[in-house]
Amino acid sequence: MKLFFTLLFIFGCLPVWGQVGVISVTDASQYTSAEDFYHTFEYQIQPLGKNTGWKKCQATRIGKRWFATAAHCVLPCAQSGCNIYMDLLDEDYTALAMVKSTPKKPAVFIHPDYKIEIPALDDFALIRLDLHRASYSYFRRVPNVKPGEPVSKQTFDRFLNKNRRAASKLRRVLSGDLPPILTFDDATYQLDRKLSVISIFDGVRDVKPNPNAAYYVNDLGFGYTKNFGIRNGMSGSGVMSNTGELVGMVSANLYVNTDQTDLKTGKTKAMAYDFFLFSAFNKPMRSFMEKVMGSDYYQLDFKDAYPQFVRKGSKADHTVIRSIVKEIRKKASSKKAK
Repeated sequence: MKLFFTLLFIFGCLPVWGQVGVISVTDASQYTSAEDFYHTFEYQIQPLGKNTGWKKCQATRIGKRWFATAAHCVLPCAQSGCNIYMDLLDEDYTALAMVKSTPKKPAVFIHPDYKIEIPALDDFALIRLDLHRASYSYFRRVPNVKPGEPVSKQTFDRFLNKNRRAASKLRRVLSGDLPPILTFDDATYQLDRKLSVISIFDGVRDVKPNPNAAYYVNDLGFGYTKNFGIRNGMSGSGVMSNTGELVGMVSANLYVNTDQTDLKTGKTKAMAYDFFLFSAFNKPMRSFMEKVMGSDYYQLDFKDAYPQFVRKGSKADHTVIRSIVKEIRKKASSKKAK
């Protein structure tokens, strides 16, 4: 079988696949509407000293002063510094919470084992941003203008006074209601929950449900499923279960063309696979979080994936994804050796 693969790092997002199609364990059906994703945000990255070059990603608030995102989104911040603007409202007017990160005074923390050449593995970062102490700027949304037209706080407050829905959204955003985090041990599982991801572009939220089976594969170090319509700009978004748990972060998309030969007929058939990869909260990731977050780490709400949220010993064949990832990691190691 010959493999030809394309790795797509979507700055701010990577294509994803899969909402789990297995039988739901519960009748609960959360995270089916945009309002359910009130702790997931779009953010803009601005290189220090520049007014251009804005880059977009998404992040999920997991603690009072912590946001989780994909490492590839904020790698330039860790290397050269940047301003991060967290967009808090999906309305015509919005508030942007800003944090400055520099190599000497970082607000961005990259998983130490992350390598940009290797998809999904350790593709995780933390942004330290306390919404109650952050610097704020206010904008009116304007098409094709990032982040929009600046307005005064008085103008923004007048908008909130006239729009109770927007004011209610902002209060909820600033609340301490945060998602529980699903953690994985040293085993391979099929998730027994439906998954979904939200896309946020220019204040417009759209829920992407996954109709496919999704898996966490321990020897790969990440979760995967089939691509279900995630596009550039969604990297770092939280992958959520239908019962409200944060399962992982949008990381990468692998599109693979293969030539497979039938052993009986000898005929070659072209096959194509489109995989969505998401980083998962396994032991190495949690160790990194504990080191960076300090005492804040112990305030997080962790839930063990096994046995309530997964099926152990799934008979699913992970040969194709393992072969692809093995080849990518082999090439990355060879390149580094040179």
